[in-house]
Amino acid sequence: MLRPASQRFRSCIGAAPFCAAMLLLGAAPAQAYFKGVQHAVTTVNGLSVDQYSWYDSHKLLRTVSLKQEGNGNPGHGGYAVQMTYQNGTSTVTVNAENSSDGGFGYFVSHERYRDFTDGSNDTIAHKVFHKDDSPLGLSFPAVGQMLGTKSPRGAAHQFTMTYHHYGTIDPIPKNRDGSDVRPTPTDPSKLALYQMPITITWVFQGGTDYPRIDYAVDLSQVGEADRVNFDVRGPYGVMVFDNGADGLVDTAMWGDRFHFTTTTDPATRNSTWTWSEANDGARYSALTAGGYEMGLFEPKPFAKSALADAYADERGSTSAAYNNGNGCIGETQLIPCDWDWPYQSIQYSLSYDDNNAPTNFKKMAWGSSAYYGTGKSLKRVYDTSSTNEPLRGWPKNEEIDYSLCLVLGLTTTDGLTRDAAATHKNCASTVPK
Repeated sequence: MLRPASQRFRSCIGAAPFCAAMLLLGAAPAQAYFKGVQHAVTTVNGLSVDQYSWYDSHKLLRTVSLKQEGNGNPGHGGYAVQMTYQNGTSTVTVNAENSSDGGFGYFVSHERYRDFTDGSNDTIAHKVFHKDDSPLGLSFPAVGQMLGTKSPRGAAHQFTMTYHHYGTIDPIPKNRDGSDVRPTPTDPSKLALYQMPITITWVFQGGTDYPRIDYAVDLSQVGEADRVNFDVRGPYGVMVFDNGADGLVDTAMWGDRFHFTTTTDPATRNSTWTWSEANDGARYSALTAGGYEMGLFEPKPFAKSALADAYADERGSTSAAYNNGNGCIGETQLIPCDWDWPYQSIQYSLSYDDNNAPTNFKKMAWGSSAYYGTGKSLKRVYDTSSTNEPLRGWPKNEEIDYSLCLVLGLTTTDGLTRDAAATHKNCASTVPK
């Protein structure tokens, strides 16, 4: 039987990983559990961080370390570089991948491909200005601050930054099928770079397992609907979530209107899959590796989701039934076409030279329709050739708001994230002040 936190703390030897993590709290663990969340400015993996620590639903310690902007750190801050949780009495450590997109929680957004007056199809950023149409949010300066919450058991940390997208000066509405009513000009004088302030708020709450990340995308500086078109993929990043093993990804799974899972282990481009079982819970996305899992879920039912899905021809089918069992139409692979995955995941990490090759690169991100920034001309978007979802591409308050819960733990038979999404609970629910 697991002893009370206060007894475990008194018998702790500081050299043990579990004890070392508890000592970072700066208060007795029993007090920390009942008070909610502790904050400390410390150093993790050579980086200055704001570290938040709390006791979860099993009265086991969890931490999230958020990289600070400046304070001796290279590059920019505004995202998680380490997370830990307890598996019994041992500590599972989740570190940022040592790569250009290592870390987690930063914002990324892709411009929508358009038809241009010269007959080409591309993004404005790439075609006209030769710029990245989906820059990583970790490359932008961020301003961080602690926030109070409306619950004494909670804590919150907010980052603000300014993202951008190219768009047209004259708005281009959509037809009912989502096509632009006229081509996009190639003349740079008819195009503009629009600033989009982003607010990212991490919320922690004692007694829950999963922190919540809130996103707000401010469209007010765009000024008018139908100038820009983009999707949202934050939170975004790569973490080694299998306790340092950095092993192969066993399974990719997600939920939108239907549950999706690869059914061969490890996941490859030739993996079989199902995407046809109705999902009565929330949207989610997850990866598993070596018995560990990392995932995201929206803390509300699918029918009340804040965002609309992108189109996917394979949605509602299986690898055996879709395209007569021949897989993606347009790419030689059995798994759904890369551009049809509703959430960015491992699809761009798998080898294009060997369809049977797995990957250990554990990218995870959210996803949405690419029509955000669109006004009243497009109120619904197709998610298959015969079904559609409501779209609020230009909210009345000129701000796109959504929240996601971050899951870490040992995987379960159906998937830890899928289990959490079924009830959309056990996630921080307190509200920042």
